[in-house]
Amino acid sequence: MAKNRQNKHTRLIYVDMMVGMAMLMVVMGHFSVGFEPQWYHGLHNWIYSFHMQMFLFLSAFLIRYTYKGTNSLKEYGLYIWRKFKKFFLWFLVIGMGVALLACLVKETPFTTDYLLHSLRNLLLYPRWSEASFLWYIYILFGFYLISPLFFRLPQWVRVLCCIGAMFLAMLDGTAFLATSDFCSLTFFYCLGVLCAEWIDEIRGVKVWMWGLLAVPFVAFSAWLFSQGEAIGFEFPQLGWWSLVTGTAALPCFYLLAMALERIGPVKATLSSISRNCYWIYLLQMFIIWGCARLAHSSIHTGTLTFIPFFIVTTILAVGLPILFAELLKKIFCKK
Repeated sequence: MAKNRQNKHTRLIYVDMMVGMAMLMVVMGHFSVGFEPQWYHGLHNWIYSFHMQMFLFLSAFLIRYTYKGTNSLKEYGLYIWRKFKKFFLWFLVIGMGVALLACLVKETPFTTDYLLHSLRNLLLYPRWSEASFLWYIYILFGFYLISPLFFRLPQWVRVLCCIGAMFLAMLDGTAFLATSDFCSLTFFYCLGVLCAEWIDEIRGVKVWMWGLLAVPFVAFSAWLFSQGEAIGFEFPQLGWWSLVTGTAALPCFYLLAMALERIGPVKATLSSISRNCYWIYLLQMFIIWGCARLAHSSIHTGTLTFIPFFIVTTILAVGLPILFAELLKKIFCKK
């Protein structure tokens, strides 16, 4: 089964659409711009109850699904070098660029010490850096580092690792090397890898069963929006909560992808977002910050003014990086 899976080159449309939805959630969850109305905080709480768990699960699924194997130390080194150039190099470039912009905006002195401090935070404490929104790329590169080694383990050992990662999520990690993020998301990495290996079995599950599995998350979402925010519900700071909400969201959004696949424009849009999600993730905060800075002097807190800003900025934060990615492709294709 693993050999057949690795020889497939077709994209999985439902996974593509789920990645597109997860990327939209990332963008919509970043609108802490200082003039958002109260209802947005409810949406923000809902998004942050599951979206990064789902994003990591899908990333791990695709890492395993597209993995072609490394049979020597040299091949492993080349594999890591490719991922470094694709992910970590841009993480450093964009991260230091944000640090320079922050220096200008805050009107703080630009010194060698500031530069070294910014680089230190990027490498050792990504959540504390000026570009803290890039933390996901940092941990994604970490999971790429261990993937060839993890895939060599017997499947039963990987299943045990997945079970053990449930308890790992309940540990109180630190900001050093994004330890807390690795602890909280390793379960979803292991689960994504296993689901990629069990793709044929997953495809065989009946639609009504996905509907049944989606009920808990739909019920939780309905309760959160109708009652949870009204009583000032605060999410528990325990790891088990993210495990429950993140896992419950997966069948719900898989079922939603099945439904939306029938709508051509939605399918095409989500697939395009999925193909360009890396550039969207890198650049979306610049667009959100820029729009917020332009609008801050003229917009007031309230639904009627925030909704147009929210819609337009979301479209720009998704669309402009896609245009930028397409432009890069044309430039490199000509070369």
